[in-house]
Amino acid sequence: MLPPARRLALGLHLPLSLALAPRLRVSSIRRVSALLAVIVALGVFWAAPRHARATGLNVERLRLNPDDDGLHGGLSLGVDFQAGNVNLFDLNTSASVAWRRDAHLLFLIGNSKFATRTKAIDGGTLDGLFEDQARYINRANLHLRYNYDFLDWLTAEAFSQVERDEFLLVASRVLTGAGPRFVPLRRDNLSLAVGTAWMLEYEALDPQRVVSPLPAQTLVHRWSSYLTLMVVHDERVSFRSTTYVQPRFDRLADLRLMSEGELSVELFDPVSIQILAKLRWDTQPSTYCSGDVALDGCASADRVQLRELDVTIENNISVRF
Repeated sequence: MLPPARRLALGLHLPLSLALAPRLRVSSIRRVSALLAVIVALGVFWAAPRHARATGLNVERLRLNPDDDGLHGGLSLGVDFQAGNVNLFDLNTSASVAWRRDAHLLFLIGNSKFATRTKAIDGGTLDGLFEDQARYINRANLHLRYNYDFLDWLTAEAFSQVERDEFLLVASRVLTGAGPRFVPLRRDNLSLAVGTAWMLEYEALDPQRVVSPLPAQTLVHRWSSYLTLMVVHDERVSFRSTTYVQPRFDRLADLRLMSEGELSVELFDPVSIQILAKLRWDTQPSTYCSGDVALDGCASADRVQLRELDVTIENNISVRF
């Protein structure tokens, strides 16, 4: 949840980046300009350079659920730059906007990460930062979701998402789906939410590098379910965990799982730290060709399978004032 109006959240993503995430509760005159700023930010991160298995976006962690009617949103931008023996450029962008009226809630969220690196010991230069071989992260997500609250504990959801990840060979992944969301437990210090949905998924892998699966474009039906747990120990310590499971209806062994856990601890007002752990598991990762593909296909020695499991741990320091 974004910070209250007239409060500014300043996140320090180590080693160096600044993120601004003000909550937008604006007058009708400023509302249009605020919305345009969010849309421009979304367009910037999606237009980042691209050449492009499941990249994954944890909507629950980014979910906007304002209590008040009207327009709400936030922007975030992080830039790391280093020059010398190691040249580095790292760009993180994210934006979110939500509109609520009574039981209706519509929100759009997105984020991207683009990073390049060159080393003097390998002959790399500062000018070479934006050459293809220097790039090692290039991914983006954009998610649109509509909620209708039937009851305090029952919500209908419809969603659509587009994403890409060059280094998971995902040139484009588009999905749409709908289903119910249940909140069986909601207390001051503990909440539990469960969602389940039918999901139609179109995935286009990089045809110049993918060896399997073939064809590189697929259209499948998946069963997407998630569970979110939020525990607030006190005003200083909180924990959130979300797990997604997405098997194919016609091939249950083709399973994708994504789990995130975030621990937030306030050291002293207004400084807090966050520790975020992510796990992504794909039971049927793609196989690609590390060398040039000849007319008769990819040589056996050049065939490399992506790893089934990815694990990420992030540390952040936040200052609010």
